[in-house]
Amino acid sequence: MQVEIVQGHFPPANPRGITVVIDVIRAFTTSYHAFLRGVHTIWPVANRPDAFALQREKPMALLAGEIEALPIEGFDFGNSPEEISGAELEGRELILRTTNGVAATLAARDSARVLVCGLVTAEATAAAVRAAAPEKVLLVASHPTGDEDLACAQYMRGLLGGEGIELEEAMRRTREAAAARKFFSGGNPHLRAGDIELAARSAGPDAPIMEVTFEPRPRITCHPGP
Repeated sequence: MQVEIVQGHFPPANPRGITVVIDVIRAFTTSYHAFLRGVHTIWPVANRPDAFALQREKPMALLAGEIEALPIEGFDFGNSPEEISGAELEGRELILRTTNGVAATLAARDSARVLVCGLVTAEATAAAVRAAAPEKVLLVASHPTGDEDLACAQYMRGLLGGEGIELEEAMRRTREAAAARKFFSGGNPHLRAGDIELAARSAGPDAPIMEVTFEPRPRITCHPGP
């Protein structure tokens, strides 16, 4: 099994393998907590107009996301796992717009299979990849310069049999990443330190897996791991 790490919004095609898109701070940490709260489907969209257009088709769907880390005007939630973890979402759908994780996910459709994760579900996602035993695994650190996503990718590479780092190191690098600093500064009430604490955790090998399908439109669903 060939394991490759790439960084940024435009992963290469992987037509015979599994692509794992990683966004630790915060898209797929938020997504994990949304599924825990009862969301059954997340619809990733590229921008704010697309989000509102899809909500007109699905008026019961809720909007979540960020632009430059801050909540989007007219949305129900920001891109905050702490905020989402306190919401009542049983049976709802979520439309999600984020800068890095969603952008990279939408660009990953030329893959045989696409999974998404944060550090919280990295161990379980790696177990699912091992069980599938694809020819090639592409680990996409979606933040173009973010060390937190790169650390998660390196941790997963180790779980997949390559050179890697320990979970504790990935957790430390998440808390100390440049993207995390503004959450600890207290300068904006929408940037919660609790988001980083939730992002720098692992739910272990039994966490659910988040998978993407692209037809008829991109959709993230959640199911038990292997």
